[in-house]
Amino acid sequence: MRLSYTLDREELNRLYFPVLVEMYSKKNFGRVKRAYLNEFTERERKVISYYYRLFYRWYLVKGTPRSYTFRKFSTLELVQRAIDFFGRL
Repeated sequence: MRLSYTLDREELNRLYFPVLVEMYSKKNFGRVKRAYLNEFTERERKVISYYYRLFYRWYLVKGTPRSYTFRKFSTLELVQRAIDFFGRL
């Protein structure tokens, strides 16, 4: 049995995904790069990269959708962890 998790627009905005969009480029330099590489595995970094592109499109191009479904709850947890990581910088 696979569980999915659907967020409506209000819940998506409470994720604070713009933090990821604004701070993602800092992952390539110095102290932040070292912390980013230590914090996330290669697979997690690929997932974060995918969601960065998705959030960028929502934030700067199209706007937040009415709802979005995460196929796995673990993916939602990873996205929240990444947003927390970039929010601490």
